[in-house]
Amino acid sequence: MKITPIAHNLDLAKPTEGYVRSPGLHASDLYGSFYRALDPSRYDKRNDAGEPEPMDEAKIGMGLGFEELLEPILAERYLGARPGEFVSPEGIIYTPDYIFDIDGKLILGEFKLTWYSLRGAPSDSKFAKWITQIKLYCHWLSQYLGVPMLTAWLVALFVNGDYKRIRKPTPLAWELEFTPRELQDEADMILRHGRSKGMIQ
Repeated sequence: MKITPIAHNLDLAKPTEGYVRSPGLHASDLYGSFYRALDPSRYDKRNDAGEPEPMDEAKIGMGLGFEELLEPILAERYLGARPGEFVSPEGIIYTPDYIFDIDGKLILGEFKLTWYSLRGAPSDSKFAKWITQIKLYCHWLSQYLGVPMLTAWLVALFVNGDYKRIRKPTPLAWELEFTPRELQDEADMILRHGRSKGMIQ
């Protein structure tokens, strides 16, 4: 057998149809900047030259693949859909993974594929960035829809379980419920950070 490596030319992080990212300021730019400032050892990793480490395209591609896998499965069980991009009153682009319609109640869906350990999920501080994202989306969707969206379903696939007792891909899900005050406070905090960095007016 002769084995020869070949170039695969696969851009695993390239968005597929329905996953196009419009130019402009995205919510992830805002809360990403906030968490890099809050915890640079976790969110602002750099190489020996002090330059930011590039995004892991394979992991991004696997995350997108997980979302695409979930959508038809969810569509068989629940009313709902991937809604596409929205723009907040401040001009920030955000893209919910899914919006469920459960007996007339709209629920945000957020999907994660992660190499984090599942220990402490989702309340451990290492998941705070996920919760910030969810709160922002609920806050802005409440404004857009004109009715409070206070509930989210978080579905996460932990690739390596907890790395100890469980060492295999493990899907978990939670329902998160917020108060309007919690959503407003989170949005105020992130927008205040964005203004301090000159990202928004």
